Amino acid sequence: MSQTFNISYWWEKLSEPDYFLEIVDATKIFASLNYFMKRYKGQFIISVQEHDACFDLRPDLSTIFEDIPLVLEKLTKDTHSPVEFDFFEQGTDVGMLMERQGDLVKVRFEITEASAMKFQFLPNTNILVSVWEFLGQWLQFIKAILDAMVELQPELMKDESYKEYITHLRAVEEHIAIRI
Repeated sequence: MSQTFNISYWWEKLSEPDYFLEIVDATKIFASLNYFMKRYKGQFIISVQEHDACFDLRPDLSTIFEDIPLVLEKLTKDTHSPVEFDFFEQGTDVGMLMERQGDLVKVRFEITEASAMKFQFLPNTNILVSVWEFLGQWLQFIKAILDAMVELQPELMKDESYKEYITHLRAVEEHIAIRI
């Protein structure tokens, strides 16, 4: 099967770090993500077949960051209803619905009139992708983000919220390894 799902990404250090907004009651891992986004700007592009959805790390990643491990873990087995990444920031407003059936994930984008023009071309139909490609690409992307966060704040690895996040990602990794 040719690759039909890919996540590419980049970030670069800001010459002048952006302001840092302290978030009350945020987990250490989420606060560390915000610190990372204070220091860097960048994008991630979700490519599904010939469709490229380009998101900004800030703020789009922050809207789904805490959901990523649990959503991916749900997709390690068949789902009875779609799971979703909701990119709800003003100027984005895109839903990405995913449903697993066997070795495939149905990916569908939910676009509204409020969605940015750059997303209006995304199809509102199911695109079938390999579950192994899908999960592998998300793991590669989020691990790169986590590595960059730990590089900025090595003490993050000792925090419970980080350990819990990693535990869920490892469950997804184990699922992929079983298949190989």
